[in-house]
Amino acid sequence: MKTIQAYRFALDLTPGQERAVNAHVGAARVAHNWALARVKAVMDQRTAERSYGLPDELLTPSLPWSLAGLRKAWNAAKADAAPWWGEVSKEAFNTGLDALARGLKNWAVS
Repeated sequence: MKTIQAYRFALDLTPGQERAVNAHVGAARVAHNWALARVKAVMDQRTAERSYGLPDELLTPSLPWSLAGLRKAWNAAKADAAPWWGEVSKEAFNTGLDALARGLKNWAVS
């Protein structure tokens, strides 16, 4: 029988470190929520356009669900969506977009 042991660690952050961690976590959430809202808006728009009888070639262009596609859309909009984006690592936003890309892929497969 295989035994798996887990460990739990507590961070002892200074107030400044805690603010930085929270800023990065928040940045990931902002990017995730922004991209999810964009994907949903495009999907809803395309559904509405189909209900009007528009042919596929005239529908609003779909938004790629890949990490690269979401990152490209985010980079084009980040100045408006998160004017403070330069205060945190770009990888914080990438983490949120990556989680969304994985989630959308899993949803599509299911």
